[in-house]
Amino acid sequence: MIHVYAFTSAGVFVDGINGVGCLPVEACAIEDVAAIVSAAHGSGFEATTDALLAHGRVVEALHDRSDAVLPVRFGERITRHALMTAVAEQLPVWQARLEAVRGCVEFGVRMLAPPVVAVATSGTDYMRHRQAALEQTDTLLAELARQARASVLAQDHAAAFLVPVKQRPAFERAVADFTAAHPDLTLVCTGPWAPYSFAEAS
Repeated sequence: MIHVYAFTSAGVFVDGINGVGCLPVEACAIEDVAAIVSAAHGSGFEATTDALLAHGRVVEALHDRSDAVLPVRFGERITRHALMTAVAEQLPVWQARLEAVRGCVEFGVRMLAPPVVAVATSGTDYMRHRQAALEQTDTLLAELARQARASVLAQDHAAAFLVPVKQRPAFERAVADFTAAHPDLTLVCTGPWAPYSFAEAS
């Protein structure tokens, strides 16, 4: 059995990258698509903190070395033959998915609950302040979506954005400008990351 970390373009340099259990990773290529794998560590499967961190470090190392990475959720184990067969049978799909994220990074943006209790004089006033804050945040998320190749919106006024590297300065500037213009709101922006939120849907 092998442990699968991500899919990326064939030819990515993986020397020096170690995965779960400090086992070296390797690239299993089918034409221009490569699955990045290592031997499965141990006889069982445990999602320990060390294993999760090791998996994540592999993905981020690949993201530093390739312009197209599709992270695989932790815990995917398969035989080498089954993996290669599955990729070969759907090669055009994998090629399209890699192309969809090529040259992009992921940013996460969310708003923390606004501290409006101190200025609210009633429950109605509180809800009015909160609704205004949420509407302002939704306006920002819509603006950021226009600068992204794709976005995934959550119900809690948060979103993940797939941002082309060339659009990154404008994206980060929009977040900074919004934060400066709304000091009463707490906006959290994380990234850039490998496109975790877009790996399945790309």
